Amino acid sequence: MKKKVIVMSTIIALLAATVQVHAEPSISLDGSLNSKPMNSITDRDAGQKISFKDIQGHWAVSSIQAALDKGIVTGYPNGMFYPENKVTRAEFLKLIVSSLGHEAEPTKSNMQWYDAYVTSAKVNKLYVESDFLSSDWSEPMTRMEMVHVAARAIGKIGTDDYDFLYLAVKNGLLSGKGNGKLDPQGTTTRAQALTVVDRIGKVRSGQTLKVDTVALKNAERAKNAERDPWGRLIRTTNLPKNAKDFPYILEEYPNEMYEMKPSIIVDTTSAQLAKIDRNFNNKALMDQWKQTTENYYNLMLNVDYRTIDEEWANTLFTYHNQAFRVVLADMRRYVKWVKENKIIMTGSLVAEPSMVTDADKLAGYFIRTKFSFEIKSYIKYENIIFDERFIDADTFKKGKKYAGYVDIPLSTNSNTYDLKVSGMATLFSDNSIVREVK
Repeated sequence: MKKKVIVMSTIIALLAATVQVHAEPSISLDGSLNSKPMNSITDRDAGQKISFKDIQGHWAVSSIQAALDKGIVTGYPNGMFYPENKVTRAEFLKLIVSSLGHEAEPTKSNMQWYDAYVTSAKVNKLYVESDFLSSDWSEPMTRMEMVHVAARAIGKIGTDDYDFLYLAVKNGLLSGKGNGKLDPQGTTTRAQALTVVDRIGKVRSGQTLKVDTVALKNAERAKNAERDPWGRLIRTTNLPKNAKDFPYILEEYPNEMYEMKPSIIVDTTSAQLAKIDRNFNNKALMDQWKQTTENYYNLMLNVDYRTIDEEWANTLFTYHNQAFRVVLADMRRYVKWVKENKIIMTGSLVAEPSMVTDADKLAGYFIRTKFSFEIKSYIKYENIIFDERFIDADTFKKGKKYAGYVDIPLSTNSNTYDLKVSGMATLFSDNSIVREVK
């Protein structure tokens, strides 16, 4: 065998560094507190009209201005509001939790600033981990992720991603982006976030909102479209050039991910495996391979010299091929280096079970993944990531986000199908795609 988501009376917008609760300190993108709110609005009794240069004529001006008129949001001292700035997952959860008046316990010193809001969202059933898995709360919130929280805020719970999307559109929380385009993987802006929160408040107060009928038709079509075993939407148009190499093409991935040239000689494509391989057709097993790969890299791509310890290495090794015992020692040395070099890095990786290939020469399976990371701190640019090919990779700039795709080899030292991340695994293979996120 081969080893192989009370009536709301106000819109309290608490978005990091740019939207703050009136008279509270602002929170920067990294969660640190500024001593004073920027451009605070204090003279509300005088009926002062507050506005900003860049919201005049904006499609969300009424939602933004409503919040400004109530004196509960602020902008920048330079007279700008920046309505198109992206909102992170953490910021959106904080916005929703606070706007609904839910309590969030004070953040402890060893916690991230958003941890209390994530916990509050879970306790108040605005978010459950099955809605969207997130190991990097600093990532921009996608529209698909946003509708889970928004729908739950009005008491609606969908059966899957596209049912949540349909419920959000049907109840007027979300409109299309030009001609009813849903753009589920598009990011969420400040303007969109304030608009959605405004609409949530109106629905909760008993109002019936106007619905984008074109977007609703698109949402209904997507809801009823063909899905894969994991419930993901299968794409039937604008297919990649090598679509025949895969059992189906998913809506959520771009053609570039499918068309990426493998870093190894592929003897059996995903489409071929779907016809003949019992492992590929075993959803439970594919879930296991996917989870193992993601657990490994979501741990490896999230390190902080202030909190990392030997347990990090021990846990990481459980997802690695157990035959490579020497790697555990390397992982423990890396922990010491992270502390010494003051490394802070965040990132995430998603493994796709429908994109598994087989390479007979290497006697193993490869699973295609998409990943992202940001190196936030270090003293010396050396061995920042626990990856032997990091030194051969292009220089990555501190504070910049990078994303890409790569095939990760899976293997095991025993005659089972409990595959682990192989000792040959690297994010920086000759054919991997890695670029700065603009």
